[in-house]
Amino acid sequence: MYCMRVANIIEEGKVGGPQIRMVRVAKALSVSVETLIVMPRVNSGAFRELCSTNNVAFFTLPITRITKEWRTLVAYVLLSPFEVLWLAYWIRKQRIDLVHASGGSWQYKAIMAAWIAGKPSIWHLNDTSMPLWVRNIFRLLQPMASAFIYASKSSQKYYSDLIRPGRPQSIVPSTVDLNYFSPYLDHPQVSEIAIGSAELVIGTVANVSPVKGIDVLIRAAVHLRSLGFSPHVVIVGPVFERQSDYLSQLLQLAEEKGLQNIHFVGASSDVRPYLARFNAYVCSSIAESSPISVWEAMAMGCPVVSTDVGDVSQHIESGRSGFVVRVNDHIEMAERIAELLGNAELRSFIGNNARQAAAPFSPDLVAKQTLDAYNRTLLSYAQSS
Repeated sequence: MYCMRVANIIEEGKVGGPQIRMVRVAKALSVSVETLIVMPRVNSGAFRELCSTNNVAFFTLPITRITKEWRTLVAYVLLSPFEVLWLAYWIRKQRIDLVHASGGSWQYKAIMAAWIAGKPSIWHLNDTSMPLWVRNIFRLLQPMASAFIYASKSSQKYYSDLIRPGRPQSIVPSTVDLNYFSPYLDHPQVSEIAIGSAELVIGTVANVSPVKGIDVLIRAAVHLRSLGFSPHVVIVGPVFERQSDYLSQLLQLAEEKGLQNIHFVGASSDVRPYLARFNAYVCSSIAESSPISVWEAMAMGCPVVSTDVGDVSQHIESGRSGFVVRVNDHIEMAERIAELLGNAELRSFIGNNARQAAAPFSPDLVAKQTLDAYNRTLLSYAQSS
């Protein structure tokens, strides 16, 4: 029986939304597609463990990534041509049928390598905001791609003026396992921080970076006091070295505003206990595409208040399955959070509807959409060759 052989390649080794999506989809596709996830050797320990835990095949190759640290940046510029050639050799040696470039528009090495190797490629775009120089490089290299997957309608709109028409395009969102992210399972109590069972808690799951708008969340929490609420504020996510200054700014802001019950708990391998404890989940991002952390909160039956980023408003009906507020509007955010914190029945109603609204993100559905994108790409490539 023929089994399609796909190399899903990413240049960033740290675990985030794209990496989680790669593993979940590869696992769900395992009956019909043999997926080989390719990642950098450096800084990918947690990613390798995630693949191993889910029985997904992976390879580590010497791939550098873009960074603001000048030594790594110099290595990136000098080594990238050789890495592209090495990837092309590897693709041919492994007899890959299709190359899937994950991680966004700056992940171009896999696309170039596939073009050199004479293999079809599909570029997975999950951005709605990128620096101008990245967009210009993408504009230059996009003709090499055989097809495109967008993580959201917002991403498709963002790149629509850069991509020449005539190639297959698909919208495939992030995926969430509703059996794993379920409010009906017994989740352990959050033990890292002292929060009583009667106390109100709001929180988010995000790496601590400016694009996540955590300063807006802090300002919203401060305004909540004038509305009669002083919940604990919990931020679950890593603080990378390059974001240490931003963390210091956030801590200073909280101190200046007298916000005491704020907890930066760091990264967690299992965020479900936090989501189960949150009375409201808050996404304060200024830019997203298909935010997996929001979908996970919805799957857990946690009522969500989110900024209007990416395709959030496509899946959350404000007032019924969550609340959608304007970007950077901490006043409106606080008002919607207060509405939830003051009404347990409303939290239950919205939480139940949110879980139902998360059904389109199931791995089986997303895998089916991904397989359809793969098949259309291969057919289009064969017809054009």
